Amino acid sequence: MKDTTTIRVSEATRTKIALLAAAMGRPMTDVVSDAVDALERKLFFADVNARYAELRADPQAWAELEAERAAEESALRDVE
Repeated sequence: MKDTTTIRVSEATRTKIALLAAAMGRPMTDVVSDAVDALERKLFFADVNARYAELRADPQAWAELEAERAAEESALRDVE
């Protein structure tokens, strides 16, 4: 058995988790784990997008990135 702990959530949140678990035919713990994983991915990609926005706002940095991509593009053809 996996290590577990108890967390406090509102009754409304517990009800939502229970309904989702019943609809999916999965344990509530799996629903919570999936939700945390999804939020983690969402935050990761939001950060990636923010960093790319910063790069695009800097014309010199964006040009350097594009030059690097162009240089690596020929290497990708070797894999095919």
